[in-house]
Amino acid sequence: MAKRENPSYVLDLDGIQVRVTKKRVKNVNFRIGPNGEALMSVPWSTSKQKAEQYARGHIDWFRRALARKEATHHTLPRRWESGEKVRVWGEEVELCVQETSDHAFCSLEGNRLVLCVPADSTPEIRSALVESWKRDELRMRLEDLLPECEKRVGVHATSVTLRRMKTRWGSCTTSTGRIRLNTALAEAVPECLEMVLVHELCHLHVPNHGPKFHALMDLHFPSWRVYRRYLNKSGIL
Repeated sequence: MAKRENPSYVLDLDGIQVRVTKKRVKNVNFRIGPNGEALMSVPWSTSKQKAEQYARGHIDWFRRALARKEATHHTLPRRWESGEKVRVWGEEVELCVQETSDHAFCSLEGNRLVLCVPADSTPEIRSALVESWKRDELRMRLEDLLPECEKRVGVHATSVTLRRMKTRWGSCTTSTGRIRLNTALAEAVPECLEMVLVHELCHLHVPNHGPKFHALMDLHFPSWRVYRRYLNKSGIL
């Protein structure tokens, strides 16, 4: 009986160590582990040579992601206090925290993001309130954007959910038509939301990132590469 190939190995790409793991997955995935290790998962049928091609094609992403991971060890955690800067739809605005004995809420007022919270509210409570506000903002934009993009791409998403993701802007389950979008998109320029949505809808036609997928993106969102570069350089994730 032939010996089965080791499901995990390390690629040395210009000084960056990328651990590749073969899994029962359909797509190639990239991420940075909790300990700062560059990780990539590939389908079982992917050869080592092909995996290296994928990895080299994302070497810039790995460099940026590793740099951001390293930077988090030297950055003070956000306290969600007045005067801090936050990004809303690609613009930097000032956080303004106001005390209230009534219900807590978050709203954008000009160039300020206003947080009305009880005096004893914790940074975690304030952060959760801002996350909830981002979801509301995205839902409002998606009311018109989703049906327009579905019509453009010629597919229908069975559901679109919004949640915070650490390493991905969006994802979809092609077998069910379910799409997930990162709430962090509310920090980027609005065109990025449209681009990521079209990206995931195109996956309902083509599950991988091959030439056919790129052709669909070129057809339905010609400037997608511009906004992909914007997201890669944004430092939001």
